[in-house]
Amino acid sequence: KCNGCGLCARNCKAACIDSKNHKIDYSRCVACMDCIGKCKKGAIRYERPHKEVQKPLAAEKVTDVSPEQVDNARRAFFSAGAIFATSTLLKAQEKKVDGGLAVIEDKKIPERTTPIVPAGALSIRNFAQHCTACQLCVSVCPNQVLRPSGNLMTLMQPEMSYERGYCRPECAKCAEVCPTDAIHLTSLADKSSIQIGHAVWIRKNCVPLTDGVNCGNCARHCPVAAIEMVPSEVDNPDSPKIPVVNVERCIGCGACENLCPARPFSAIYVEGHERHRVI
Repeated sequence: KCNGCGLCARNCKAACIDSKNHKIDYSRCVACMDCIGKCKKGAIRYERPHKEVQKPLAAEKVTDVSPEQVDNARRAFFSAGAIFATSTLLKAQEKKVDGGLAVIEDKKIPERTTPIVPAGALSIRNFAQHCTACQLCVSVCPNQVLRPSGNLMTLMQPEMSYERGYCRPECAKCAEVCPTDAIHLTSLADKSSIQIGHAVWIRKNCVPLTDGVNCGNCARHCPVAAIEMVPSEVDNPDSPKIPVVNVERCIGCGACENLCPARPFSAIYVEGHERHRVI
């Protein structure tokens, strides 16, 4: 049925279709189905691979096992399982306790109206169209900022979150390994000027107001100086200082969100942008 129009090959995210020779590299196919939707002749379809029927193996001779051996094996299995479970719980508790004094509470992911995609993706739509969910960028991210999406519309495609780290302006490893140019950066200077989102301050979570202590972590660690600490009361210069975000300058790197001491939700978080822009 194929008339050699090449629509399937041009729209293949993984570039695994050779329309001239009517061949597909199945090792690279990510089953995005774009080729099926573009083909107007019904010449390409998706189906399960045909498996060869294997001949049954000859039955091996089974030796008799005494009840005592069965009991000993069962005891050994349960003993090993109990030891493994106990050691796992102890190690988990050690990780959560800081010096044996205070329990460290993990940060929770804020409810973002718009997800965050890496600098160089241009927009959420462009990223979704070109990303094959190969996970290469997730595996090389040194700060564990990228993780697979659980959204059905972008399932397994990477998105950004800042509970474990933030996107450093001097890092472009995701763009270096992306095989489809879904993340494309020409230089690090380009990355530091791309706005992928902006910081949003949450007053009820801010430590200076909830605990009455000085903080300013977000302002000190902002790489583009987009956050300034100002008195919380206009008429009282000695009042606790709170952050003010310059939305036009913020690039959405997530340093403020990651380094905010508030738990379980940060007092400042990044809201993504549908379309990225250069500032």
